[in-house]
Amino acid sequence: MKQTPFHKLTPRAIRVWQLGNAIGNLFFFAIPVVYGAVFGTQGFHFWVIAATSLLFVVLWVLSIVLFPYLTWKNWRYSIDEMEIDLKRGVLMKNRTLIPLSRVQHVDTRQGPLLRFYNLASVTISTAATTHEIPALDAVLADRVRNQISTYARLAEEDV
Repeated sequence: MKQTPFHKLTPRAIRVWQLGNAIGNLFFFAIPVVYGAVFGTQGFHFWVIAATSLLFVVLWVLSIVLFPYLTWKNWRYSIDEMEIDLKRGVLMKNRTLIPLSRVQHVDTRQGPLLRFYNLASVTISTAATTHEIPALDAVLADRVRNQISTYARLAEEDV
């Protein structure tokens, strides 16, 4: 069997993940605020609020600056006539092989952030679970969806 090349996600995925993390992780800042409202801000409680606020600011900045880039750098996918190969992970490396004979249906998904950047995600459903190739260019996502659908139909005929 020939080895097909792995494809990278578009660099615009970094920006989408940065905005998503910036907005989504803001709720962590409510923790020190609620703590201060319940226990006050005097003495020991001031230091608890200061320490947790500093920790949350550092993690929030990392979730915007570093994590999206590392996620993008480590995401790869490959599609051939037999299977879909997904490679991802920063600390924990994951590799998923999806036999095309097991694919039940393929969808493209596009939320508000993805739509703004003209991106889409491809979701691949099997009987066991759903897999996703995130943040592809919208035109490429349609092509990938159609390619997987065609290969899955051919694999089904072979079985």
